[in-house]
Amino acid sequence: SRFVTGESTELACTTGFVEFTNLSAKQNAIQCNLTGETNFMRTTSAPDPRDLIWENATVEASLIQWKRLQCDSLLLTGALFWSVVVTFITSISNLDKLDDFLPSWLIPQEGSFWYGLIQGYLPVIFLEFFMMFIPPILRAIAQNFIRYKTRSEVDKFVFLWHFVYRLANLIIILVSGSIYDTLTEGISSPSAVINKIAGNIAQSSQFFLNNMIVAAGTENFYELSQSLPIIIHLGIQQVIQMEAKSNRQMEKLQAAAQFEWGWVMPPFIFAFLVGAVYCTLVPVVLGACAVFFYIATKVYIHQALYVYAQPYEGGGKLMYMLNRTVFTILYIAIIIFSTVLGLRQAPLQGPSFFFIMMIITLYMDRKVQTKFVKPSLTLALTNSRFIDEDNKKKAERAQRYQEYKAAKEEKRLQELGKSSKGGKATSTSSILKQKGKQESKSKDEDDFYLYRQPMLNKLLWETRPRPYR
Repeated sequence: SRFVTGESTELACTTGFVEFTNLSAKQNAIQCNLTGETNFMRTTSAPDPRDLIWENATVEASLIQWKRLQCDSLLLTGALFWSVVVTFITSISNLDKLDDFLPSWLIPQEGSFWYGLIQGYLPVIFLEFFMMFIPPILRAIAQNFIRYKTRSEVDKFVFLWHFVYRLANLIIILVSGSIYDTLTEGISSPSAVINKIAGNIAQSSQFFLNNMIVAAGTENFYELSQSLPIIIHLGIQQVIQMEAKSNRQMEKLQAAAQFEWGWVMPPFIFAFLVGAVYCTLVPVVLGACAVFFYIATKVYIHQALYVYAQPYEGGGKLMYMLNRTVFTILYIAIIIFSTVLGLRQAPLQGPSFFFIMMIITLYMDRKVQTKFVKPSLTLALTNSRFIDEDNKKKAERAQRYQEYKAAKEEKRLQELGKSSKGGKATSTSSILKQKGKQESKSKDEDDFYLYRQPMLNKLLWETRPRPYR
């Protein structure tokens, strides 16, 4: 049971939260060596409380690492043999084979305009439809099998492997075979593999052009239309009477959707990869990628403003992986174009382009790492001290303002008591004490239990049934 769930039968777990009174003390605890032993006690900044998956909070870190290793091995093996799936999709999307299952009047005449149009876009649509099931499967693996403790870690896992499988689609189409067979052939004859890839890059440009056109039109406007939520709501209204739904179910239907970063980001990175590879070889593909990014910018700005609402903040952890992915794509594009120049009887231009562009890209990569990435991993102690002093000054100003308001209120009440005839003066000290107790009580309820489990928060308990609407 412990191996499957990762939870101990004892009333304790290996994860805990420590609250400090100031930011400097927190940063000292994060950056110092607490025990002198490797991985005995690891301290990190606490995530957003809304980012926590409380059901997985008690899972041991060693079991999470072991299950992550298992899943990485299985998913990598699947990516190496992903050509079986791609071949199956391209085979069932052939109009000649669909003629055996569909009525003849649905199949255009061979050689006509509509036949060529449908035959060109059908494999792309089938492949994109199949790829829609990859992110939910990866999310279920990360949250229910590996059992990550935060949603941002789940997003990183989905983002990584969703992009890996999209990259596998690109490689399989370019090499016209499985990645495993290509690696095996590359060990025995590297030059043959390079010539094969260079020849297939131009031949496969039509497929990726169709892919970007479908992404720019169908996928973006499908996202804008929100067809699936509309179908779900219409189905509930037509099949199930609204009066039969409880208030909790109605609240779930009315809740705003959220950005699934592992779902949204890889298609953008894939479009950037396609544009970087074909920008010099087939410029029309780059134009299709530009149209895709232009339309997607308009669509997702609208969605972010009016449709989606993020329930938690991941602290920008995904940006580190995104930065590394972008520079990796630039390196791949430089290598591919330099190789193509070398194979096209340009022995001087190929190496010159490779060394010049590689030096410039490495310089910018190193500059980004030293100036932005590394300094942002941890907050400097000097900056934390400045923030603490600023917070202290704000607290002192707020306290002086409250004392001024209390003194002014006390003076007003004293004057009111003196001016009243035969009236009894109100005890201002008791009023102020009672007010101070109420403020301290409300502050304790809001702040002290910031990282407690929701089921332990009595304020969230529903001890009475809700009234029917």
